[in-house]
Amino acid sequence: MKGFSCSGQVILISGGSQGLGESFAKRFVQGENSGSSDDTNNKVIIVSRSESKLQKACERIGVDGISLEQYVQGKDQNKNGNENGACLVYHSCDISSYTSVEAMFALLRKSELIPTQVYMCAGGSIPKLFVDLTPEELQNGITMNYTTAVNLSHVSLKHNVPHLLFFSSEVAFFPFIGYSQYAPLKQSIRSLVSVLRQEHSDKRITCVYPGNFQSEGYDLENMTKPSITKEIEGPSHPVTAAECRDKIISSINWGLDEITTDSIGWILMACDQGFNKHNTKQFMFIFSWIIGAILNITVVPIYMLICKFQIYQWKKNKNT
Repeated sequence: MKGFSCSGQVILISGGSQGLGESFAKRFVQGENSGSSDDTNNKVIIVSRSESKLQKACERIGVDGISLEQYVQGKDQNKNGNENGACLVYHSCDISSYTSVEAMFALLRKSELIPTQVYMCAGGSIPKLFVDLTPEELQNGITMNYTTAVNLSHVSLKHNVPHLLFFSSEVAFFPFIGYSQYAPLKQSIRSLVSVLRQEHSDKRITCVYPGNFQSEGYDLENMTKPSITKEIEGPSHPVTAAECRDKIISSINWGLDEITTDSIGWILMACDQGFNKHNTKQFMFIFSWIIGAILNITVVPIYMLICKFQIYQWKKNKNT
């Protein structure tokens, strides 16, 4: 296992203007829930397309942020952190554009801010039936959830970043009705991670599969989510973004690189073992492999019949 530290790092966070990305930034700058002031001695760069959202995120984090352009020029570099020496930098960048990512890294190199950790938190879901999605929503699913991660990871590896953290989803293990705009791309992230681990064995590559957590994106999802999707998901009790974040950091500290944030995610991962999964680092791997094998023989076939019946009934009621 490559080492992990929350102190003295240069941390780049895409999707850093809200949700989980903002929560990571708050932990690494302010030490929220960390229990140690050492966790705040970091230079953190939050990235999003909207500069105004980034500035508002800095206000919520509680530190005066400085734009990357100003940092490069040497303006107020020592005045925008906290008493522990942390520094919060923000940069407006469309990471779905490869040239924009390259330009951002050129600024980072110029300011000696090449990241040691890159958190790829950018993404989002619009749960709808496939034919109800607009062409723009279909393209946004590809752009937000896959292209952003491909661009950022590719440039990061060219700049020799030692630790990449990808964010997939629990639906990568169990894609189902309503998630056609989202689940296939999150499965693609999982495939990309498998390939990169083979090509870059000298790097630490972590993949996180979060369950539901409270965020602006989660609230928007529920506004469009079909009733059948909610039925199959069952009742959801999302944790806070801070709770989700702390579980992820704790798992990374334990040396895990295949990370779920709740018991449902762990069970779904256990049921989805196969090629290229034997060398991953996940919680109780051997036990999960055994449990997954048993569940695939006993429970999964019955559960999928139940899902099939739920979808049949939903379609029947919809057409009456």
